[in-house]
Amino acid sequence: MKIKGFLSQVVSAISILSLVSLLAPQLSIAAALTSSKDTSTRLQISTTANHTITTTMPTAITFDVSGTQDGFQFDFPATFTLGGTWATGDFTFTDSNGAHTVEAVAQGAGTITCTSTTAENVCVAVDTTNNIFTVKPSTSYTASSAASAVTFTIQGTTGDGTLTNPSSVAATTIDFSMCDEQAGCFTTFVATHSSQIAYGIIDDDTVAVTATVNATITFDLDTAAANTCSTTESAAPYSVALGTITNTDTRVSGTTDGVNLLCLDLDTNAGGGAVVTVSNANGSSGLVSTSVPADDIDTADNTAASDNVENYGLCIITTSATTGTLDDEGGYDGDSCTVDTEGNTVQAMSAVTPENMFDTNGAPIAGGRGSIAVNASITIAQPSHADYTDAITFIATGTF
Repeated sequence: MKIKGFLSQVVSAISILSLVSLLAPQLSIAAALTSSKDTSTRLQISTTANHTITTTMPTAITFDVSGTQDGFQFDFPATFTLGGTWATGDFTFTDSNGAHTVEAVAQGAGTITCTSTTAENVCVAVDTTNNIFTVKPSTSYTASSAASAVTFTIQGTTGDGTLTNPSSVAATTIDFSMCDEQAGCFTTFVATHSSQIAYGIIDDDTVAVTATVNATITFDLDTAAANTCSTTESAAPYSVALGTITNTDTRVSGTTDGVNLLCLDLDTNAGGGAVVTVSNANGSSGLVSTSVPADDIDTADNTAASDNVENYGLCIITTSATTGTLDDEGGYDGDSCTVDTEGNTVQAMSAVTPENMFDTNGAPIAGGRGSIAVNASITIAQPSHADYTDAITFIATGTF
């Protein structure tokens, strides 16, 4: 009987212990938020910055309103400074279902709740005393996927509110928390899942890089015995031999008459572009006899150099550029001018006032190339000499 009584007491004690075990509260171990980061636009002390915050919920955890409304909090240390009046445009929120409209913002000392009633929207509460941003879903909200990432952006420098970095260099931390299925999420926030990130504040996050680009202009003259100006360089001194002119044989640049083309190259980084001007030694007298200066072949504007007409001058055959534009300018614009062709319309030159011949339309140019024809024609009455000459000068001027 004693043994039986003892066993009965033992069995009763075991039963009591079992009952105690069954009735004891079960502790829930909170899982951590993972892959948490804050990509900031600035890390410099006392500088406003935008923040793109991303974190991933634990396995099997969703962001939803079933049972109770879940919530997220992003807690910045007191060393950060909040300013301005926060507005809906200062925030974005995205989960696995995509971007959600931020419907409303509430702010104030200790504020951790706000109101959003439109389906799929969220609202943001800003605790201006404790630097806490709380994201609350609408009362009608489709649950996110389990273990999905969420992204919350704070436009702390481009929006209405401001979020300013600490005023001294320090390694600080920012806390991320999720209140999951807790009745007091928006009265007394309970962090069921959380993580913490390090955030480095430095004295200056920018590096000044300086450079100098020198003003440049490259100008070159060449002559070409072909019908086009190639990239082949010719050596100075440059000359064009017109040969023998008769009243029935006008002389013009090209292979038929064996008269050289004039070619020019132009490159410049001048912001206002460049202009090429032309002048000659003899002015309107044109080609002048060295032995008898009174005898000349005049140069006249907008007049064809053709058989039995006294005229001498230049015209532009082609222009091109790799970058930018090389244009005919002044009286040379739109003139009829073809290589190896008599009857081209030529322009007179001046010994006193250089005339614009090319320009780059007020912009830099690379690989600019112009080809120019030299033309001369006479009447039957032209005095005979073997020493008609002229000197043509081309000047390139850049506006920097």
